[in-house]
Amino acid sequence: MAKRILILCLFSRLCLAQQAVEGVYSPSVNGIQIFNPETNDETPFFRMGNIFILTFDMLDKGYERIYYTIKHYDRNWNEDNLFESEYINGYSLPQIHDYEPSFNTRQNYTHYTLQFPNNDMQPKISGNYLLTVYNEDREPLFSRKLSFYETTATVGVGYERFSSSKNPDITQRVTVQATVANNTAIIAKQLSLCIIQNNNWRNALCNIEPQFINGNLFTFGQLTNAFEGGNEFYAFDTKNITFPGYGVFNVIDEDNFYHTLLYSVVPYPPDYTYNPDVNGAYYFRRFDLSQERDARNEGEYTPVSFFVNLTNNSLEDKELYVVGLFNNYELSDTNKMIYNEEQGIYEKTILLKQGYYNYTIATVDRKTNKFSLSEIPGSFWQTENLYQGLLYYTPFGGTYDALIGYGEIRAPRQ
Repeated sequence: MAKRILILCLFSRLCLAQQAVEGVYSPSVNGIQIFNPETNDETPFFRMGNIFILTFDMLDKGYERIYYTIKHYDRNWNEDNLFESEYINGYSLPQIHDYEPSFNTRQNYTHYTLQFPNNDMQPKISGNYLLTVYNEDREPLFSRKLSFYETTATVGVGYERFSSSKNPDITQRVTVQATVANNTAIIAKQLSLCIIQNNNWRNALCNIEPQFINGNLFTFGQLTNAFEGGNEFYAFDTKNITFPGYGVFNVIDEDNFYHTLLYSVVPYPPDYTYNPDVNGAYYFRRFDLSQERDARNEGEYTPVSFFVNLTNNSLEDKELYVVGLFNNYELSDTNKMIYNEEQGIYEKTILLKQGYYNYTIATVDRKTNKFSLSEIPGSFWQTENLYQGLLYYTPFGGTYDALIGYGEIRAPRQ
């Protein structure tokens, strides 16, 4: 009887296991940014002991008590059932104390800042974590994935031109070589790699086993480690929202806001054109009256209208989304484009804090649910992408997936 109860308990635990889910759960939340001082951008992978800075705004809200926590997950973002005491030191639900009200803005908000790790909480082990922020009623406001890595392994990442008759749209292949410290014993079957393009978990390739092993050198060079090269991101600049900046067609002063209208995206470019980008990232900035202002609490919000120009609705079986790191490549109604039959364009307006943004247009096939970042902007082998390699390892008898190495490359091998 006792054995049967144990089996049922184990089965229930597996059934209740959940994957980590990112999202924004309150319409008041905007301007979320997880900034990595080491890379000077929003790359959410941090060396153990290093810090990141989380900032966000609560629109039309005065000060309220805001709390946060982190939860550890396995290499596939499934619950690993660790106790909090196994992966954090400090309090389990500390408060965010750094806040300031907006100043000299049409849109009122309260700006919050969290530097992590801090005296209230520190991660004890490496691996994948879900950061969740709560309001004073303990209701979740938003959640974000991030990872802390060790330096047990040195991870070298490269990529090159690639194509095949079966997958003509796959234009770049990623190769990774990982060198593990000489004094570390590794069981190859418990080692795996995850490759990410431009900080986007949605199209990541994971659970890749070593192709070749030579002592403490592990090579991941499979032909299946391939991605659509895509195209350089579109960009726009709203650091001064009173007149059109880069990528902006027009600015209209209406309804107590400066409404920003971007140039239309023209789909299906026949050739690659080099256009420097920041691999989907974004930076909040405000510059007016010949002065750089503090965008944290002086940054204004502007409705930004995005357009995709089509002479006819040739994408009637597809859904279009405006995506980038600014919205974590989310696919939701907040960034889903609507087809305007009268003008023959797709359009979407999103309220954004002023600054410099990269974005692109994603498509989702309604029948197959296939997701693509290349259908509208095209896919080219010359495109410069950020590729990131994460090396996971579970020691024999271990209870969690450690992230023992991280590497990245920001320019192609041509």
